Formats: sequence, structure tokens, C-alpha cells
Amino acid sequence: MSAQYEIYDDPFKMLILLATFVAEQQGSKLDYENVVPFENDKFVLTNGRFLYKKDQVEITWYQFLGRDIQCNKDLTRQEYNRMFVDCMASVYGVS
Repeated sequence: MSAQYEIYDDPFKMLILLATFVAEQQGSKLDYENVVPFENDKFVLTNGRFLYKKDQVEITWYQFLGRDIQCNKDLTRQEYNRMFVDCMASVYGVS
């Protein structure tokens, strides 16, 4: 089993923002218990799992977004920021 690293505060807020953008793009609001599924060339978002394809960074949570949130890699705040900004830009077709 691979190591799991807990993530705190700012990266979690950026994940919520990304999930909010995805929901808005699909004409709905963010539901913490039922995250809208989405996939493009940058990332996959499903209920309970986020995967950043470029670096295979996987963030998981239990039952609702924010509960027992874990990441398969120990990233710096700057690395989280760069990853989420890349994903947010991809939702809106900005490269």
C-alpha cells in the first residue's frame, strides 16, 4: 500500500474551488456529498477522488468532500497551487 499524506487548509480550499468551477460549468452547484464527475486531459474528478494526470497526484476523501482527505504525494503548497491553477484553467479552456 502506498503512503498517504494528509493535506491541510489552502490546498483543500483550492480543491473545493475547482469542484465549484466544474459544477458551475455543468450548470449546477457544488454538492459536497455528490461531486459532479468531470474529466479532461488534465484531471479526473469523481465523488471521492481527484486525479491530476500529469503527475499522477491522487487526492481522495470519504463520503463528502473534505472528510478524511488524503493525497498520495507530499506536495509543497507551491506545487498544490500550480497543479490546481493548471486544472482550473483547463476547465475554462485556458492554457
